[in-house]
Formats: sequence, structure tokens, C-alpha cells
Amino acid sequence: MHTVKSREDIEKAYFNYNIKDFALDTKEELQKILEVTNNAKDLNFFVRVAISNEHAEIDLSRKFGASPSEALGLMRLSKHHGKNVGISFHVGSQCMHKISFANGIKEIGNIIKKTKIVPDVINIGGGFPSIYPDLKPEPIENYMIEIKKSLKNLNLDKLPEIICEPGRAIVAESGSTIVKVILRKKNKLFINDGTYGSLFDAGVPNFVLPSRMISAGRSQSKKITAFDFYGPTCDSLDYMKGPFILPNNIKEGDYIELGQLGAYSLTFRTKFNGFFSDQIVELNDKPIMSLYDQSSKVNYLVA
Repeated sequence: MHTVKSREDIEKAYFNYNIKDFALDTKEELQKILEVTNNAKDLNFFVRVAISNEHAEIDLSRKFGASPSEALGLMRLSKHHGKNVGISFHVGSQCMHKISFANGIKEIGNIIKKTKIVPDVINIGGGFPSIYPDLKPEPIENYMIEIKKSLKNLNLDKLPEIICEPGRAIVAESGSTIVKVILRKKNKLFINDGTYGSLFDAGVPNFVLPSRMISAGRSQSKKITAFDFYGPTCDSLDYMKGPFILPNNIKEGDYIELGQLGAYSLTFRTKFNGFFSDQIVELNDKPIMSLYDQSSKVNYLVA
């Protein structure tokens, strides 16, 4: 579903791996795909439409997606050149309001009316949320109800195949990282993992991760304090604003569990400055906080 691909990758995908589905948001990308595949007649094109990401924590329409007006021509071209045609959108990462999906589906309805082309597939993308201390979405069931209602409102004789790309909502709760406090400087905690490691989301995206202090044989203060974190590298950008709420008596040598890291922590890690967290332990345990009322396996990344 990536709308911008190199010619080399298109060639390898089609000829080596028999991939027939290609997303696009410009006529230039469509032309590139056709040229590289020698105008193959078995291609399935997905036109990605940019929609509002106003309810998302991370906007994904700034980089990808054709405007609704541009999508009209792309749908016609894709229908002409492809075996099947699909249409897709993405409401943005960690979407906090189900209305975004309704708006996206409504936009698809407008495109169908204007082009008279009913897509073979509608991809409603990802963006389904997880739960964080400062981000508490409605139950996922509410999103599904809204999506089904919006699809019904398209009033199509036969509904296209519906696909989606859920990520964070499914896997965020499956991972935590255990970090060690290296130094406390007032309300600043220097820890041995950071934004160049498994805590990218806590950096520039500023996700407030659920946290708890782990101390061996020492009682934890009932007084709680808001802390911000600094990672182990030499870069001042290795900073996590939080606030991370922890017992006031936390100090050097204590450990902290940071949850909701199953979505992207492992994939974003680097070895910048030589720091790298690579010890992984799988436990049967409940996540530190959950959008669901059931226990699940949690992978702990020990920094």
C-alpha cells in the first residue's frame, strides 16, 4: 500500500514475487508501474485518497494520498489499465474518533458517484487506536459499528471487498521495555534506553507511555511525581517529555517498566552511539494497561 516505489522494487515485486497489487496516488506512479511491468494486464491498482487526519496523533496524509479531485482521474486511469481497481485511505495513526472512518468512507462514496466506478476493493487502512495514560479511546467495537453503518450508507447493490491494516490496536499492548535509572537530576531521569532505541514513540511523537517503578526490597513512596526522561546517547534530541508519573523516591539503580511498546519499539531501534537493547524475554502476563478485558502475552525488552 506504499504509493511511492522505486522501479527496481516494482520489478522485483512483480516478476520475482508475483505481487499484483500496487498502490498509487499520482499518474506518474501509475505510468511507472505500467512501464516496469511491460503493461501487464493482471495488475490490481489501489488509488489512495488523502483525507483529514485531524483526530489522529500522527498525520499520515501529508506524505501520501491524492486529493479527492485528483482521485477522480486516477480511478478512471486505473480502471482502464488494471484488472481490478481499489480505493484506500488512512485516518492517521492512533485515531481517537470513529467519525474519521465515516468521513473517509463518505469521501469514497463521493468518488464513486462522480466516476460511476464501483471499486472491487475498499481499503479503510489502519489507525485503530490503543490505550495510553492520556489517550483513552472508545471501545474498538464502536469503530466497527461506525464503519459498517457508513459502508451501508454507500447504498451499493453489492458491497466491494473490505480490507483494513490494523497495527497499533492489535499489538501495542504486547510489549514493554524495562529500563534502568542511571541518574536522577531533580525531576529528570536519565535512563539506559531512549528515542534512538525502543522509545521512539515517546520522543517527537510524544506518546505518554504507561510506567511503573520496579524496586527490589525497597518500599515505594505514596507521593507521586511527574518526570521527563533522557536517553543514554550524546544527542539532546534523545528526550522524552512525558509526563511519566512515578513514585517520588525513585533513584539511581531503580528500574521502570514502560508499556504499550508492541507496535513499533523493536522496528525503530538503532545502534546509535553503541547503545542497543537486544535482550528479549517472553512472559505470560497482563499488559501494564489494556483496552481489552483479557490477559495477553507480553514481550519485555530489557535495556
